[in-house]
Amino acid sequence: FEVKIIVRNTRKAKNIFGDHPHLTLEEADLSNVPSLKKALSDTAYLYLNLATQTTDIRAPFCADREGVANILEAVDRSRIKQILVISGLGAFSESHLKGATTFVPNAIRMQGHQLIKASGIPYTLLHCSWFADSFVFYRRKGSYSVIGDAKNPIYFTNCYDFTRHLVNSIGNPDALNREFPIQGITGLPHPVAAKTFLNEFDEKSKVSVLPHGLLKILAFFNKDMKFVKHMSEYFSAYSEPYLAQKHDTYNLLGKPTLSLTEYAQKLKKEGIYDYLDQTS
Repeated sequence: FEVKIIVRNTRKAKNIFGDHPHLTLEEADLSNVPSLKKALSDTAYLYLNLATQTTDIRAPFCADREGVANILEAVDRSRIKQILVISGLGAFSESHLKGATTFVPNAIRMQGHQLIKASGIPYTLLHCSWFADSFVFYRRKGSYSVIGDAKNPIYFTNCYDFTRHLVNSIGNPDALNREFPIQGITGLPHPVAAKTFLNEFDEKSKVSVLPHGLLKILAFFNKDMKFVKHMSEYFSAYSEPYLAQKHDTYNLLGKPTLSLTEYAQKLKKEGIYDYLDQTS
């Protein structure tokens, strides 16, 4: 593939991605349609990796909704062949439970998904379970804290297997205008999965469960914790259904290849996330 990454700051992005003959960086802003039109002018396959962190569904601008609307206005309809989107499993309608707590970012994502579906552009939505990579990203001083449900199984995926799913979606006629749940094969309770992974990746790491009551107190005194509290409320009430096999994810996009233990060993051996130790 010839890959163009659209970013807000090319200097920072170059520090991350370096130089690659098949990779170019283009600067644009989701709130600026002219900049998006310039960046997307020759795009045939567009992969969206957006993020929304808010507890207000009426927020005036969210990347997953207003940003998506601007992207749809900016793309060249004569060139675009497919839009691919990474999403959360909770934004897949079949994963919802009656009476469950609404997670605002998922509600906003689903509004953006409706815009994509109504655009007439072929799409593929990839709704992901938790990533095992989070055990590395969210460690703080050698400790990983579990937020939400600590009892029911979660079917962790990982960046390596997800990349294979994504590549197998691009230009795949069987993946067009479809939504796929992206999950690993084996479900484990969150604390068990974290310990299984970290025992291989860094056996000195500790795993703890962060009580929701404590988060409520922290959120009362610290506004920055309000979103974390919202996450805890949602994930404490959410029990992940196993849907990947039912929706042909493995048959059409590839079967997961790495267990939690194998993925931890791979990351440790290849040093993919070593840079985090330098910035923590």
